[in-house]
Amino acid sequence: MITNSLNHIPLFASCSEAELKQLLEKPHKVSTHQPGEMLIRFGTPCRSLLLLTEGEVESRMGSVEGRELVVDRLKAPCVLAPAFLFGSNNIIPVEVTALTEATLWQINREGFLSFMQQHPKVLQAFLAMISDRAQFLSGKVRAFAIKGLRNRVLDYLAVHGSISNVAKTAEQLGVARPSLSRILSDMVDDGTIKKEGKYYK
Repeated sequence: MITNSLNHIPLFASCSEAELKQLLEKPHKVSTHQPGEMLIRFGTPCRSLLLLTEGEVESRMGSVEGRELVVDRLKAPCVLAPAFLFGSNNIIPVEVTALTEATLWQINREGFLSFMQQHPKVLQAFLAMISDRAQFLSGKVRAFAIKGLRNRVLDYLAVHGSISNVAKTAEQLGVARPSLSRILSDMVDDGTIKKEGKYYK
């Protein structure tokens, strides 16, 4: 059934089949995107609830100097940009690109608001999601504002275990590849990390 695409999304965990059918009576559309295709452009107004029901995507933020930061990688099922849906400034500040084939649902904002008013558990789940996202992003900001690159590398290794692709890791950390290469070399020299083949551990 078509509602199977939605009932795996945590936001709708409390909803029955009949309730999800009620949600789909609201204006909505579904689109499929190929790897490398952009799902959301920087500066797009967020006027719909954005649901990633299949695939994996990457969100990036650019600067006027041409540098790019990988903000996050997200796997279905999940909600994209929930904090911007009802904001007074609802312009999405990142671009979102498909890493694999991805399916995106867009549900009318006013229709979703009406649905939440009728289903308080969905409203509670949506508010919790926004709070969790705010905490995640504040952690990202703190990492850039307070921690030096060396500490960010250590944090990355603590989470991921190793670095095998310096270029991709530099993108995720928001630094130039040569800067990361220098730090990795210094950290190997002083014994903080070790290099085994192409892996830094």
